[in-house]
Amino acid sequence: MIFNKVNYRSLFNQSCALCRLQSAEISGLCEDCHADLPWLLLGCPICGLPRLSPDHPCTHCQQKIFKFDQTEAPLEYRFPINSLIPGIKYQRRIQTLGWLGELLTHHLQDRCETWPDLLLPVPMHPIDEALRGFNQAGLLAEILSRNLQICCDSAQLRKIRRTGKQMTLNASARQQNLKGAFSIQGPLPHRVALIDDIMTTGGTADEIAGLLKLGGVSHVQVWVLARTPEPDLD
Repeated sequence: MIFNKVNYRSLFNQSCALCRLQSAEISGLCEDCHADLPWLLLGCPICGLPRLSPDHPCTHCQQKIFKFDQTEAPLEYRFPINSLIPGIKYQRRIQTLGWLGELLTHHLQDRCETWPDLLLPVPMHPIDEALRGFNQAGLLAEILSRNLQICCDSAQLRKIRRTGKQMTLNASARQQNLKGAFSIQGPLPHRVALIDDIMTTGGTADEIAGLLKLGGVSHVQVWVLARTPEPDLD
């Protein structure tokens, strides 16, 4: 795997992974950079959207029923995260996944009350993965699997049809874009977590969760590094 080429000791470098000026104290960052991240302090327990009250699902989830049951996201997709994640995907800065994976691990350890039996990275189509050279969701899932001691399987969920980018489509086109794009291989446990870098529209996770539940899964969590703050994208 390409992640094996990453120097895992970079998580413990003396310098902060962001500012490079102060010593790393928390998840590879100095205290100042860690504090300045766009933390998602109150997210809807279902879709993860930022909100003001922690007591109920957001108004968006009161109007739309998602097929997944829970979303965990430590960060909002704002600066510097909206620069770092594209850097991972398009500039091959995969070392950034090291400290981001540690950050997500700590968030999950603080927040999760029940754990899944299996981690499933959101797959890329084989052609797209070959062109990029890696699937960032798969690399992130490997980090979480090691840290949390939960089995990860990158083969049981596959993308069998190439699709257009969800962000370029309107709401109705997004739904059609993903129909029949994924397949599952073999039996799955009752509780799984889908792993991805960002939740933007929620459409991909929803399509996969519906497929998983048809295959016998009873509870689907979605674990992502960041959630976009705009509720109208779904």
